[in-house]
Amino acid sequence: MRCHIKDLLTLLISLFVLGSCTNPSGIGLDVNPEDEIVGVLTDTLTLQAVTVLDDSARSSSFNQTAFGWFDDPTIGKTVADIALAIGRPATVPRIRPDATIDSVILVLPYGTEYFGDTLNASFSLQVRQLDEVYTDGNFSSKQWAVREPIVGAKTINRFAYKQTDSVSITKYIDGKDSLVKEIPQLRLALSAEFFKELLSESIDSTTLSTEAGFNNHVKGLYLSVDEGAMTSVGGLVTLRGITNMTGIELTYRQPNGEEGDDAGIDTVRAFLPTTIQDSYSGSTYQRLSTSIKRTYTADVQAQLENPGGNYEQLYLQAPTGLRGRLRIPYIDALKGRNIAVNKAELVLYVDTETPDGGFSLQAPRLTLYREDIAGQRQPIPDGDSRTSSSNFIGDGRSLWYRYGNWRAFGGNIDEDKQRYVFHLTSFVQDLLLGKINSNEFFIAPAAVSDNTVPYYPLLNAGGRTIISNMDNPNLRMKLNIYYTQVGD
Repeated sequence: MRCHIKDLLTLLISLFVLGSCTNPSGIGLDVNPEDEIVGVLTDTLTLQAVTVLDDSARSSSFNQTAFGWFDDPTIGKTVADIALAIGRPATVPRIRPDATIDSVILVLPYGTEYFGDTLNASFSLQVRQLDEVYTDGNFSSKQWAVREPIVGAKTINRFAYKQTDSVSITKYIDGKDSLVKEIPQLRLALSAEFFKELLSESIDSTTLSTEAGFNNHVKGLYLSVDEGAMTSVGGLVTLRGITNMTGIELTYRQPNGEEGDDAGIDTVRAFLPTTIQDSYSGSTYQRLSTSIKRTYTADVQAQLENPGGNYEQLYLQAPTGLRGRLRIPYIDALKGRNIAVNKAELVLYVDTETPDGGFSLQAPRLTLYREDIAGQRQPIPDGDSRTSSSNFIGDGRSLWYRYGNWRAFGGNIDEDKQRYVFHLTSFVQDLLLGKINSNEFFIAPAAVSDNTVPYYPLLNAGGRTIISNMDNPNLRMKLNIYYTQVGD
């Protein structure tokens, strides 16, 4: 193998590429001189883009799951409610008619993600009882049967999810009340009368004696945002299931049933766990399920109904909302030419032209993946983070594997330049060699706190991004390829 003289090679390649096209400018856009690598040929391929629906997902697949209400004026409305289990404790409380319930608190620890209004958002939260037994492992598209009566309500000025938002709680420890500091969590008072009836001593003991009987009786709870009380675009936060914390704290007092000098008042403290841990396998079951409903604007709906087009805006939305499908229509012009790809990068520019009163915040991170010929999602070589039992099993060329984090692959927003960049060198090389046959791939929002490069639908973050694909070369998405052509 030998390399051609630089000047001659540049001339020959230019003649070949431009001469083989009826419209040479259709191959790509001009490369920024600042990005050019001296001694290496460059090409910038244009892309075709369309917004498509993402698939649904299971909350049980993630360590945090989305909750909230977000009305994006450009994309549309997202309602992300939470269904959750009321767990059976080892000793089931049996509340007498003469008992006094001091408190019933639903505890839901926050996750690490929030996307939405950070200035004016307040949320009116409501809790209802499910009208069906909670079961785990449901997809986010499931719409639960819910009873109308509200059994808990609270208005909060914001979701206090940050690590600096720790809370001080009075807990009964070693025979006395103690003030302890806990991780950020949503604490919501529930109806004392509802639980007095739900766990009344008049309930047949055989009904509550088994896990199945208890679950069939209590059903579960359903947490939502009161849409009618919203005055801003809202936001989406994440909630977590943590053993011995996520669940219902119940405290009540009732006569001990004795007479005379032995008569007294018993204080009963019980915890009804939502999240449980299997003592045998050690597996944790969060038993929290996000349920999503959406409506889209006319611009978004137009793309969903006509997925064969090429559009000037690309709408991306999480959780499990919208993803972008990108095609490289002119990649064949570089095939069969003994090209060694030195560097390939995808550049995506944010559409900053929001309507008056629009919401301009963009998702802090995107992910990128492909589908195989069977339509199954696959990571691309540069962003392969697959592991098994903590051992890496993906492509050895993976930037995630070589550098230990997703940022080496790309996808984080550049706030100054208002763009996202992905490094796709191995992916493009495989396309040119025919190792990967499809010239299309997908992008979608992802959680910043997720150290992997996800290629599946996500419930562990909320977010949205509008990507520009306009004719303006300064705003159009593009794939920059830097390569060397070698000969025999």
